[in-house]
Amino acid sequence: MLRHLITCLALLIAICLSSIGASSVALAASDMATDWVDEDFTSVRLISAQTETGGKQTLRLGLEYELQPDWKIYWRSAGDAGFPPQLDWTGSENAGEANILWPAPHRFSIFGLETFGYKDHIILPIDVAIPDPTQPVAIRLDVDYLVCSDICIPANASFDLDIPASSSAGAGTSIASNHAHQIEKFVSKVPLRGTGLPIEVTSISGINQGDAHSLRLGVRGLDDAGVDIDDILIESDLRAGFGLPEPQTAANASNEDVQYFDLTVMGMAEDQTLKDQPVTVTVIAGPLSVEQNLVVGDDKAAISTASSEGATAGMSFWMIGLFALLGGLILNVMPCVLPVLSIKVMSALKAREQDINRVRIGFLASAAGIITSFWLIAAVLVGIKLAGGTIGWGIQFQQPLFLTVMTIILALFALNMWGLFEISGPDKLGNAANDAISRRESHGNHITSNFLTGMFATLLATPCSAPFLGTAVGFALAGSVFDIFWIFTLLGIGLALPYFAIAIQPRMAHILPKPGRWMSGVKVVLGLALIGTAVWLLGILSVQIGMGGAIAVGLGLILGCVFIWARKRTSNLRPRFAFTSLAVLGFLVALFAPGFSKPPSSPTASSNNGTLVWQAFAPETIDRLVADGKTVVIDVTAEWCVTCQVNKKLVLEKPDVRNALMQDDVVLMQADWTRPDQKIADYLASYGRFGIPFNAVFGPAAPDGILLSELLGVDEVLGALEDANGSASLASSVQ
Repeated sequence: MLRHLITCLALLIAICLSSIGASSVALAASDMATDWVDEDFTSVRLISAQTETGGKQTLRLGLEYELQPDWKIYWRSAGDAGFPPQLDWTGSENAGEANILWPAPHRFSIFGLETFGYKDHIILPIDVAIPDPTQPVAIRLDVDYLVCSDICIPANASFDLDIPASSSAGAGTSIASNHAHQIEKFVSKVPLRGTGLPIEVTSISGINQGDAHSLRLGVRGLDDAGVDIDDILIESDLRAGFGLPEPQTAANASNEDVQYFDLTVMGMAEDQTLKDQPVTVTVIAGPLSVEQNLVVGDDKAAISTASSEGATAGMSFWMIGLFALLGGLILNVMPCVLPVLSIKVMSALKAREQDINRVRIGFLASAAGIITSFWLIAAVLVGIKLAGGTIGWGIQFQQPLFLTVMTIILALFALNMWGLFEISGPDKLGNAANDAISRRESHGNHITSNFLTGMFATLLATPCSAPFLGTAVGFALAGSVFDIFWIFTLLGIGLALPYFAIAIQPRMAHILPKPGRWMSGVKVVLGLALIGTAVWLLGILSVQIGMGGAIAVGLGLILGCVFIWARKRTSNLRPRFAFTSLAVLGFLVALFAPGFSKPPSSPTASSNNGTLVWQAFAPETIDRLVADGKTVVIDVTAEWCVTCQVNKKLVLEKPDVRNALMQDDVVLMQADWTRPDQKIADYLASYGRFGIPFNAVFGPAAPDGILLSELLGVDEVLGALEDANGSASLASSVQ
């Protein structure tokens, strides 16, 4: 009896174990997924929509990602940076060609870079051909991918997944896995192709905006489908980026069913053309997305310009180089270079009685300093551009630390000009800026001092613009690394030409009067000029960090200067040491004050600039205002932009121009670039500009705008207003 009981119990256990094993096999078969492969910021696995081949020619898989917040992977066309997942099927059995079905991606904009990819949760559907549907499929997959946030991390995952052959249920049948529905959800997000699409791109043409380019696309069916454009993605062989689609309401008149959108082209060389360029266009509109292969039509002249140097399309490479050379030369007469001219005047006065070779070497060293500093600026701009940051002419004046350091240096120059501190040898205070540039000449190290003077000239010249400068800089910053270095080298040579001239004919220094007592008065005047420049920089700094922060910097400078003066007035060693320490402390307070200051909030409301009322910058409203019959004047300016202030005083505030700008049908829109603003930077880049001033006029007769020159003229502004308005009403109103 007991033996029978034991036998029955053993049989029952065997049956249970068999059931459990069968259930496990069934569960594994229905699950059809690999284990998750976990990385620092993502997890990935391979899943199958089928539990068996089912006699089909294709096996549908899914590469499933779970991404942590703010992390992403890339689409098939990554954009300005990154790369899509790379799949290696080596070692797979009974598996043929694999095709990834790419769902419509998201656009990510960071540090000026435009990239495309996926975040949070994404499944990339994959169709794998099965050469023999009667045999099982062994998947051996290696995946290399890039996961990015503010930084990017390469990752790798390997998967083994076996798909059994068809069961005895018969060929042609298939068993859906637990993942089939999830995979199909992402298949539905893959852009549609073919004919009879609910929305369709009807036209695509190139737009030529001087040295900038854009694409104009006509899209039909948006109203019928009840959707709005979210994004338009362009894939081409051009090494160029494409901005967000901007609606063009003025272009809708010819066909109400077609809506037009412009996409800015970034990074395209001047001599390149969009005409006849094959592209793949992906239109994303709500839940709908379509994909078409198209060829770009003829380039169109989309923007007229009243600037003699504004339209550089068709200009030769060497013509742009000539502009750069002339622009650098003209910078010598701009007010930004005044502090350096003060230093060089005193150097030239001393050079009158020096050896000719010494004079020649000194001015050659200054020229070398200028060119070297332009190379350094070019290298920094290239680095920022490659990293995706904002680049432009004079943007270092947007940085509070730079402004503070320059203010301290100018104060030290002025104090030295007034003779408030003397240095007995290069071993003392050797790192002081004034010692490096001004005082070391008296100890025989004039080459270094002149070299640094040249570098200083370049730094202070950048807030000034000049004729031809904007064209050359825009071409450089929109081009390749070679373009940037070539143009900036020519800019440096242009600025250094007067120094080269004196180096070639050093006897020109002997034309200057002999040194004497009169030099003391000159030093006072030149010192005041330097202090005036420092006060101007403090005014710019107040916009960056607030008035309280700028006052703190100014008080630190004043204390430093007072203690240097006190040090000069005493000969006792102990008080001199104390005053020196207190002076250094004052300058340190000035240096670190911006770090403890809260920047003021950016202005959002309208601003009253004298009698002219300027609205806040809103470029997205320009088309609507023009459609309403308004003339829109755009002014991109900054407190540190000397040329902008000159334009305001000498042109925009002239009675004739002011009266024309105050007409009821004229809208004034101003963008303040004193502080970094990506919106303004992107707007400038859309016109191939990377520096200011920037002025443009839009109107019913010029919906695409009239670009004005960097240095404005009264007739130029009035003519642009008349041309944009399409009548002589504005011009006649001021007669």
